[in-house]
Amino acid sequence: MPKLQPGEFDAVVHNFPPRSLESVIKLRNTLLGYCDTYPAFAIPGTVSLSLLSGALYGTSRGVALVAVISTLGSTACYCLSWCFGRPVALAIWRDRLRHFADEVRARDDDLLAYIIFLRVTPILPNTFINVASPIVGVPLLPFFFGTLIGCLPNNFMAAHAGDHLSDLHSLADLYNPRIIALGLLVGCVALVPVYWKHRHERRGAAAKRAAATAAEKAGKAS
Repeated sequence: MPKLQPGEFDAVVHNFPPRSLESVIKLRNTLLGYCDTYPAFAIPGTVSLSLLSGALYGTSRGVALVAVISTLGSTACYCLSWCFGRPVALAIWRDRLRHFADEVRARDDDLLAYIIFLRVTPILPNTFINVASPIVGVPLLPFFFGTLIGCLPNNFMAAHAGDHLSDLHSLADLYNPRIIALGLLVGCVALVPVYWKHRHERRGAAAKRAAATAAEKAGKAS
């Protein structure tokens, strides 16, 4: 991080984390002159910080930054909960944890798709998913990749909006139909690997059933 001038330092400190579109624009204007020479490393934790990533680095680089760092942050929360979180989680969410554990057991053979679904939809808060997943038996790999893929639509919408910051009048404009449509498109693309996995498994199962039926018929004929 380069040394900021006094006025720039105040603008950064007093507007971090940014809580309004005006704060995001002020931070963008302050940091834009530094990002090419001194690539910044931020930990996006809010929509406004994701907007800032898109404003500084553009849509593609902003999405990559937000996706990687937010996934690593969720994974760190997962690991902390695995080490220390069980007593606290049980004290706060005992009934909800029991229901979540039942859902995880019912989808034990396809947890990646389930985590992606939870991240894309607002059914469960992200904080609960991060803390509860290791407690109810969600393995780390499906949690990690499910978070990475499932959060792409929201990450994309925020970074894309940040890349077009001058077109926004308030944070509510982040959810205009055009940006939502783009986010849904990214979400559909992100789900393509899961679709192909399911299709391959269904074809394999159908082939096994057909082979078993043919073998049974051949046995009866002989």
